[in-house]
Parts: sequence; C-alpha cells; structure tokens
Amino acid sequence: MRTVESCGLSAESIIVSNAPDGRERRILRAALGSPWWADHSRLIAVPRETLYASWNRGVRASSGSAITFWNADDYRNPEAIVESVELIRQGKALVRLPWLNVVQRKHPGGGENRIVEIKDPDHDNALNPQSDFCLGPFFVFSRHLFEEFGPFDEQFHIVGDYDWQLRVVPHTGLPWGKRLGGVFFVDGTNLSSTGSQRLLAEQNLLRKRYELDRPPWPLDHRAEGLFQTYRVAPSQGGVTTSDWSYDRQWRRQRALSRIYHRCRRFVGTPIRLARSLVRASR
Repeated sequence: MRTVESCGLSAESIIVSNAPDGRERRILRAALGSPWWADHSRLIAVPRETLYASWNRGVRASSGSAITFWNADDYRNPEAIVESVELIRQGKALVRLPWLNVVQRKHPGGGENRIVEIKDPDHDNALNPQSDFCLGPFFVFSRHLFEEFGPFDEQFHIVGDYDWQLRVVPHTGLPWGKRLGGVFFVDGTNLSSTGSQRLLAEQNLLRKRYELDRPPWPLDHRAEGLFQTYRVAPSQGGVTTSDWSYDRQWRRQRALSRIYHRCRRFVGTPIRLARSLVRASR
C-alpha cells in the first residue's frame, strides 16, 4: 500500500476475516496495530461465509473507485495495481494482469516439486472470455461495474469470479495490463485445486445459466445432489447462507483415503511378500 501511495494514489485495505480463532485475532491486531495501518485499513470479522460473500462485504465497506482482491494464496505486485488504476482513470472499466502460476507438489516420501507457468496474452490466445475463465486472480475493476452489473453470486464457493466475468465482460471487454500482477500459489488446498466435485457442479450450473456450448461434467451421486441445491438464477445480493456439510464429508473421505493408501504401503508389502514366498515354496 505504501508503494501505491508513493505514486500519488490513495489506498485502503479492507480485511474480511472469516471465523477467526483467538490466535488469528491476536495476529491481526498485532499486524494492524501500527499508526499507518490504523489509518489505512479496516478489519471486519464475520462468521464463516463463502469467499464471494466476503468479497461483496469488502467492496461495500470500501470507498475506492478502483477495486481489487488480495487472497491468502496470492503474492501481489503493487506496481501492477498502480498501472491498473491508471488504465481505469483512462477509461478502462476492467483490467486483467499477467501472472505466474506456481504449482507446488509434495511427494509422499518427502521433497517437493515446483512448476511455474506464465499466464499472459500469449498463453491466452486459445481462450474465449465468453466461455472460458480468463479474469485470473489479479484483476482490477471500476466500482461502477459492481453497481451496474451486481455483486458476486454468494451461493458459489469456487466459480463466483467466473460467473461475474460472464456477466460483465460482454459489456467491457477484457484488456491486459503490462506489468506482472503477481504470483498465484497452487498447493492443492486452493478452492479450485482440491479435486472436489463441487467445482464441476458449479461449472455445470454456469453452463446451464449462460447456455454455454459445452457438455456438462459427469458428477457422482453426491455431487448431483449438491448441484440441485444451487439456484440457476443469479443472486440479487445479500448474504447467502451456505451448507458446508458436503465439503466436510468430502474432506473426511479424502483423509481416510490417504490414510488407507499410506497404511497399504506398509501393510500390503509384507502380505504380498508372504504370498510370494508361499507360492515359491509349492
């Protein structure tokens, strides 16, 4: 934020903390305890809600004419924010920025691989903003878009930004900024990289809502039931409660599957070895 202000712009930071525990509250209070942060930021603690409910809450609590989001898995380049604000002042309503995807994969036996992908106009040539998610994590937009086209649909857990893109981009276009927007870290815990079928269910809803020319993803029976809980019509705003039971059950099943495969490595090998010895002795 200091970099942004050093370029002659004013800046504010709205932090929406979902169901913070005591440790998180202490960390936030310590981080925001300096006079500079006290003058430039606002902390809003809320019960657990969807990401897009928090985005809407942050936009409504802010006063800036240009808005962007900074999520926990992002590292942002403040110089790109400055460039985006300048483009908005020149008449652009929405700006997307190049970024780096850093995919981090841990191996069961230890160690980690990192795969770096560059997301920029050259990479984007094959994508269609009317049917593919093209905003990326580092977009900046004019406040009037939020007022004219409505807030992010709070029923979504994962694709609310994609839905908003499909609503807004036909009227604004999707120009690129030049500076690198930042780094998006993909480590398997991000909403869109966990492997949950909620993502496929929500994408199917968008294909139905906007009549996209793509076949729906196949869903298992639980995800089919989840799909039926969504409204096809866009939300008109207001905080939407969400059922988290699907996610809790899915995480339990994934944890049990990991435990099973780890145990199978240690238990299964001796059993297979014993069976081989028995066969060899016959």
